[in-house]
Amino acid sequence: MLQTVTSSDVNRSSAEPAIKLEGIGKIYRTDEIETEALENVNLSISKGEFVSIMGPSGCGKSTLLNIMGLLDRPSSGTIRIDGKSPENMSDRQLSAFRSEKIGFVFQNFHLIKSLDVGGNVEIPILYRSMNARQRSERVKEVLTRVDLLHRIHHFPSQLSGGQCQRVAIARAIAGDPEIILADEPTGNLDSKMGAEVMDILRSLNRHEGRTIVMVTHNERQAAQSDRIIRFFDGRRVM
Repeated sequence: MLQTVTSSDVNRSSAEPAIKLEGIGKIYRTDEIETEALENVNLSISKGEFVSIMGPSGCGKSTLLNIMGLLDRPSSGTIRIDGKSPENMSDRQLSAFRSEKIGFVFQNFHLIKSLDVGGNVEIPILYRSMNARQRSERVKEVLTRVDLLHRIHHFPSQLSGGQCQRVAIARAIAGDPEIILADEPTGNLDSKMGAEVMDILRSLNRHEGRTIVMVTHNERQAAQSDRIIRFFDGRRVM
């Protein structure tokens, strides 16, 4: 059963939540088996809130994050991002909306090995109404914020794990999204590098007001967020 534990009560003044899920279910079907990953998940995340999602492996955490990020569609229920429903959007509209509203940080970084740091960070803004000079300035700006401007021409193979994750965060915020979804962002890092990544995420939340939803197994890091949501079998939020 899915439980919610609030580590601090946060009053948010915005009328529309950043993310609102109602009755979300997700079923994966093959010819021989049907797997229910989520059932009747109801959840509201306020703008500017930092939420951690916890639970055992296979309980539906990453599935939920993919649905929040509009990378996957639910089998049932509704989702609203900043008051807007993606249900009737075309693939092109959905891609543009996702690019504008949401940034992603993954456990395995998902950097393109053939691109240098600057090229990886530039990806989310390649199709924005920006010229090459504007894109270059934006890339340098976000790399400066994660203290990696000096690595702009290095390739992922030349970086440490912590540096790769900081590049991934720079890429996530390059398009100036309101929401950052982080799936085990410190899972492949040692404690020192993990603390550095958490410092960046907290700064983005506290100083810039970005909404952050983080999947983690680390209780200490989860305790630094505003609220902890615990999953078990993906069945419901309590």
